[in-house]
Amino acid sequence: MTKQPIEFLRDTFPKLFIRGVGVLESRAAGGDERAQRILADVKGVTGAVRLEVDDHPPIVLSGKAGLLTSGNEPEEGVPLKATAKIPGDAVELLLGSALRSGALEDDEVAVGAAQTASKRFEDALAGQSLSFVATVRNVPELGDVILRVAFNVPEVPAEPGFTTELQFSDLEAVRHGELTVQELFLGGKLKMEGDYSLALQISMQLLTNPL
Repeated sequence: MTKQPIEFLRDTFPKLFIRGVGVLESRAAGGDERAQRILADVKGVTGAVRLEVDDHPPIVLSGKAGLLTSGNEPEEGVPLKATAKIPGDAVELLLGSALRSGALEDDEVAVGAAQTASKRFEDALAGQSLSFVATVRNVPELGDVILRVAFNVPEVPAEPGFTTELQFSDLEAVRHGELTVQELFLGGKLKMEGDYSLALQISMQLLTNPL
């Protein structure tokens, strides 16, 4: 793995996030009501996430009032609310694809980056701990990709609350609007084991009450 994924997460992603907030602010000022709701959702978050990429030192992204900064520790007054362990080769592959296609210049991609902060999700979680391992099967060039994620705990636990897996082709179908998350679950394409009741509850709450 090159240093590119680390540099992206530490330097480029915060800039992409802030640009997305700027796009939302411009749309909101022009009277776009959905942009106004999304902007309020993003700016309502005060929290940090710790990202562990392979054996590299963790990167901490701190969000507050629509700003995002990176460092080795959360910003003062910003609580750590999530941590994730992600494989560097997967980040590198996705980043390479985004750079080749020019996706990072797209305003909608920037808005999507901003929406990684969500007060609605935070409120639905309500301070409860949630941890899981997600496996994406048959990713081109990589095989199976494993992500470990935890909310409201200091680190990813050795034993997650639940596990989930799906095929890369199905994930792509969702990304292109050919499948919905509900169809994934109801059609048995999204396999889950363990206590995923809280995750299901939050997902249904957000899906039935979109912005």
